[in-house]
Amino acid sequence: MINVFIVTVLLLITIRGLSLAAEINGEIADLEFDYTYSKLDNGLEIYVFEDHTVPLVNFSLWYKVGAFHEKEGITGISHLLEHIMFLGTNTLEKDQIHKLVKTAGGSNNAGTNYEYTVYYEEDLPSSKLELAMAIEADRMRNLKIDKAEFLREKEVVKQERRMRVENDFFQSSMEEIMAIAFKKSPLHHQIVGWMEDIDNITVEQLRDYYKMYYAPNNAIMAVSGDVDPQEVLLMAEKYYGNYQAKEIDKPKLITEEQQEERVIKLSRPTRVPYIVMLYKIPEGNHQDMVAINVLLDILVNNSTSRVTKELEQRKQLILAAGARASSYSIPGFAQVILVPTSTDEIESVQKAFEDELEKLINNGVSEEEIEIVKRKVLKTNVFASRDMTDLTNLLISDVIKFNNPEQYNKEIKLLNQLSSKDIVQVAEKYFVKNKRTVGYIIPDNQ
Repeated sequence: MINVFIVTVLLLITIRGLSLAAEINGEIADLEFDYTYSKLDNGLEIYVFEDHTVPLVNFSLWYKVGAFHEKEGITGISHLLEHIMFLGTNTLEKDQIHKLVKTAGGSNNAGTNYEYTVYYEEDLPSSKLELAMAIEADRMRNLKIDKAEFLREKEVVKQERRMRVENDFFQSSMEEIMAIAFKKSPLHHQIVGWMEDIDNITVEQLRDYYKMYYAPNNAIMAVSGDVDPQEVLLMAEKYYGNYQAKEIDKPKLITEEQQEERVIKLSRPTRVPYIVMLYKIPEGNHQDMVAINVLLDILVNNSTSRVTKELEQRKQLILAAGARASSYSIPGFAQVILVPTSTDEIESVQKAFEDELEKLINNGVSEEEIEIVKRKVLKTNVFASRDMTDLTNLLISDVIKFNNPEQYNKEIKLLNQLSSKDIVQVAEKYFVKNKRTVGYIIPDNQ
C-alpha cells in the first residue's frame, strides 16, 4: 500500500506552466501553440492543430460543464450523463458508437472534470474525421435517454463510486477531508458525487441537464493531426451549423474565506498513518500560483526537497511525502501529504514540517534550489511537447477555465522572473494555520 501511495503522489507532482517548455539562454522559452481558431454563428468554437507527421486525426468535443456546475441534490449528474452518452441515440444503437470508431481503426473515450466534460475519438485515419464529427453531432442533439437504461447505468455508476471511493481508504478519507475544508465551495463534493444524490437523480433531471448544457455555444471542438483547417470548418458547419444556441443557466460558483484551522481525525484500514494538509490558495490563473508550485517542489517534492532530506533521509520520521496545487477557475488548495513511520510520530512529523516551512520563510530559498526545480521539470517532460494531444488538452483546458489560450506562456514568463522573495511571500500569505485543514488518517487497529 505504501508503494502504491508513493507512485500516486509522484504522478500528481507536476508544476503547471513548466511541463512543456524548452530552455534557451538559461530561461524557459514560451511554447508555440500553432492552431487555427474559428467560431460558428451558433457559438461553437473550433481549434485546429495541424500536424501532417502521420495520417491520423484526433477529435474531441468539450462541454463547458462539470461537477462545479451541479446544484445541491444532483451532485454526480455530469459524470452520470457522460455514461449515458454511450448508450445510444435516436439513430445509433447502444454500443454502435464504439463499434463504428473501432472498425474505423480508432478508439473513443470520455472524461468528466470539475470544469468540463470531454468526449474523444482518437487515432483515427484522417479520412475518418467526418465519422467523429457525425457521431458527436448526433450525441449533442439526439441522445436517447431511456428510463430503464438510465436506472441500470445508475447502478454502474454507484458501483464505480464504491470501488473508487468507499472501498478505498485513502479516497474515502480525502472525500471527508475535502468536505470539511470546502463547506460552501463546489469542491465540497467529488466529481462522482454523493451516493445519496446519485440514488435520487431522476431521469427527468438528467434530460433537463442534457438539454441545458449540451449546446453548441457551450462547447469547444478540438481537432489535431493530418487535417486542413478550412476543411474542418466546412465539415463543422455541415454537421453543427444548423444547431441553435441555447441560454445557458450556470449556477454562480461560491467561494469562501477560512478564518481558523479545521481538523478531522479518521480511523481507516491502513498499516501506516497519513497527515493530509490542505492550504487554501487562489484560482489557477492567479499570479501567485507559479511561486506556490515552486515552493511545494522545493519544500516537499523530489529527493532533493527540504522535507525529504530532513524528515525522511536524516531523521527517518516519514516514509514518503508529496504535494500538489490545484488549478481551477475558483480558489482551490495546496495539498501536502506526509506518511509518518508510526502513529507515535505524527506530532513530531507535523512539527518538523512546520519548522522547515518556518526556516524557508525566515531564510528564503537559494537560486540553486529554483534552478533545480526548472531543470527537473524540463528533463522529466522533454518529450511531452512532441505530443499533439497533450498540447491540445492543455490549451483547451486553459480556455475553458481561464478564457486564455496563452495562460501557459503567462506562467512561463512568471517563472522566469521568479525570485526567492516571491516564494517567501506566498509562504507567508497562504501557508498559515488559519487557512488550512488537517486530516489525520489513523490505522483502525490503534
